[in-house]
Amino acid sequence: MTDRAGFEAFYRARLPDIVRACALVMLDPGIAEEIAAEAFARTWAKWNQIHDDDHAGGYVYTTAMRLCTKRRTRRSRELVGLAERSSDDAAASVVERRMIVDALSGLPLRQRQAIVLRDWVGYETDDVADMLGIDASTVRVHLGRGRATLRQALEVEERNG
Repeated sequence: MTDRAGFEAFYRARLPDIVRACALVMLDPGIAEEIAAEAFARTWAKWNQIHDDDHAGGYVYTTAMRLCTKRRTRRSRELVGLAERSSDDAAASVVERRMIVDALSGLPLRQRQAIVLRDWVGYETDDVADMLGIDASTVRVHLGRGRATLRQALEVEERNG
């Protein structure tokens, strides 16, 4: 895949999802946009080695998650427009997004990455392991611990809300 038009179509189609995935992991929309831009720049540099859209998708997500790890930050910030879902009640949707972001902010980076890639983006566990450079069993551990923490955090929020 060496054509510029193909890359531009891929970029337009995937950019929003890459930015949202990075925002969920980094908990900062500004950094997420920077990371996404860098991930796409690196993907373009390797575009002649990309076989198809699936390969390109895996490459850009892998690159983005590696950049997230390098740009690790412990600061939590409010995210705008994250975890977009359709809802009849806009206020409930905002509250729900805030609860999700707050719950995600309590997870270690690797757990957030595993949950975003597996549960939000939909990659298989083995693919997530390859992207993060860890064993599939380690991904499953991160998923289990992260999901348990999220369930607990969201239950507490629901009970108090």
